[in-house]
Amino acid sequence: MRKQLIKAAFTLLCVLSLLTEKENNTVYAREEQAAETFTGDVAMLKQEDNGYVMQVTVGNSGADFTGTVQVVFAGFDTGNCAYQTQITLPSQGKKQFTFHMTDTAADTTRGGLCALNFLDEKGDVLQSIEFGNVLEHAVTDGLVGVLSDDFAGLSFMEADGDPIDIQGRQFPVKLVELNEENLNEYLDGMYYLIIDQFDVSALSDDSIELIQDWVEDGGWLMIGTGENAARTLSGFDQDFLDVGILGISVPGEGNIASANAEPSGYSYTMYTNDGIDFTDMAIAELDYSKMSGSFYDSSENPAICGPVNNGGIAVYFYSFSDAELQKLSSYSIASIYKEFINFAYKYDEYSEWEYSRERALSFIDNINTSVDFTWLKVMILVYVVLIGPVLYLILRKCGKCEWYWICVPALGVLFIVGVYFLGQGARVKDTMVYSVTAQRADGDSKDTYFLAYHAGTKPWEVRLRSEYEMAGPGSGGGGYYYGGYIRSVEDYFYTVSDDGDGLLAGIKPEENFDSGSFYAVGGAESRGQIFCENLKYDRRGTVGGKITNETDCDMSYMAVWYQNNIMIFSDVKAGETIDLKRDIQNDRYVFGGSFYSVDDLLYDVVSIYSYHADLGYEQDDMAALLIGLGVADREKPSGPDQMIIVSGAKPSDMDQAIIVGVVRDYDRVTEGKCSETSYGCLYSYAEIGGGRNASH
Repeated sequence: MRKQLIKAAFTLLCVLSLLTEKENNTVYAREEQAAETFTGDVAMLKQEDNGYVMQVTVGNSGADFTGTVQVVFAGFDTGNCAYQTQITLPSQGKKQFTFHMTDTAADTTRGGLCALNFLDEKGDVLQSIEFGNVLEHAVTDGLVGVLSDDFAGLSFMEADGDPIDIQGRQFPVKLVELNEENLNEYLDGMYYLIIDQFDVSALSDDSIELIQDWVEDGGWLMIGTGENAARTLSGFDQDFLDVGILGISVPGEGNIASANAEPSGYSYTMYTNDGIDFTDMAIAELDYSKMSGSFYDSSENPAICGPVNNGGIAVYFYSFSDAELQKLSSYSIASIYKEFINFAYKYDEYSEWEYSRERALSFIDNINTSVDFTWLKVMILVYVVLIGPVLYLILRKCGKCEWYWICVPALGVLFIVGVYFLGQGARVKDTMVYSVTAQRADGDSKDTYFLAYHAGTKPWEVRLRSEYEMAGPGSGGGGYYYGGYIRSVEDYFYTVSDDGDGLLAGIKPEENFDSGSFYAVGGAESRGQIFCENLKYDRRGTVGGKITNETDCDMSYMAVWYQNNIMIFSDVKAGETIDLKRDIQNDRYVFGGSFYSVDDLLYDVVSIYSYHADLGYEQDDMAALLIGLGVADREKPSGPDQMIIVSGAKPSDMDQAIIVGVVRDYDRVTEGKCSETSYGCLYSYAEIGGGRNASH
């Protein structure tokens, strides 16, 4: 008997071995066949606002193919994104198609690492082709404008091509020579402006005003001084740059920079490590008010630094044209630019809005997610009472006390069954979606950010409405809050699919209730206008003017944002007009104040850590309003040709105001079986005068 069992086991092992070998051979044969079957290429066709049009070319030298072509882009630590297109490709056939990709789906600064995969109808990968630089032409330079009489002498400031951190992304530096003639044309496209060995007072008043406005709107100004201090610091308005000169050292003598570089003083480590000797340089000692809070001494560079509205200024004690600075390494030069990250409020503006937007969407989810556990509580209470004294008393009265240990497990089973059926109401049956759609009131396109999740760990997708033509992850992972670049394209988290009937967006969950944060762009119809007239303010904080909601939507809240000031009014019906001066005095005015960072505004408006705090307004509406403000800020017009300024007003007398209204139960982003809570944000822009009238 024992020998027969051993013989049977041996026979079974042989059969299993043969079957396994056959399966392996089949897999190997399929992989070998697939490896010679498909060809493909991925290229960027063109760059659009907030995304790219990608072109895919595929060929098939094998049997007829019906399946999915998948392009997986390496993103950030928020997860790779796979763009999937269902195709039919006959034998010896070739096909070309395009898809729209959001700029949040890939790390463009690294050239666009991606994999082109061919999947059969079961979703198995038949073949994969990897590409390393499909977005190389989308990598833009970090443009640095230069006003200098010695432009060639500053070429070292390009840091030998080493990238610098600009708004959370890495870009190579490219210097652009500016002058009176081209300043108006090119300045708006610059990240930085270096002024060195240049007489600012020789510029026209309009050009100086242009530079000052550029800084206040978010530009970063770097001023070299040294022996040219009198020229580079001249011409600016005193309330913009109030810096004087106490003296200028000559090469060969000690100075304020050399003193600070000593071990007992400040430590300009990167300069001394590169062999810079400040005593061989002409160093300016600057006169400025340390008590004003406008400037502070840098410990990294011989300079004073400070924010100016949304931008910043750094005034260096030396001239960038000083020959001693040629010793600086490319790393040190990149660090000079990086100084702005420490004090410019909007150095990483995109990431700041991005981070706050993620938190606002999560807040909307938390405040709207309510599960009724009443029946479950009743069941637990009944079970506890029954299983204890009641059951025992009943059995004792019946003279069946010995049945107690039989009834206890029986009641336990009934309790579990009851919990299962009564708990169905607490289950997440459909995909939960929370969306905020922002569009210019009279515009023809819209941006939608949405958070979605589903129970379970199986991959899921939601179908987007037909007007959406581009989708991807909701965040690009830049800045301080996300830092991990993903160097592999073997797997992905986000999916965007085109099945011929439209787009679907989803994720491959790693754990139960994993959520995905998405961004989608689509066409829209005009909803009307937000009409503003005679908007004005004075230095005492008094505001005036009227705003009319000429859209077809009732707005639960409307925000007016200018400079760093915000006012929020409630319940602005379609066709209704609010008078700022009048309504700021009544209950319609629900929030107002100044803020210097998006994070501060988020904490002031929404009770992040206390969802039930009574602030006198609907906090989920306010969270949606903040997302709309972020989109409106990103899309705001940059030139006077895009704004209507009241006749006779000077641009220097005007500031730009952003008006955003939030609408409940707005157009959904998804179709089909989803539980979606949707908000809309309609925005517009106007000129607001500092004492003058402005209209839009």
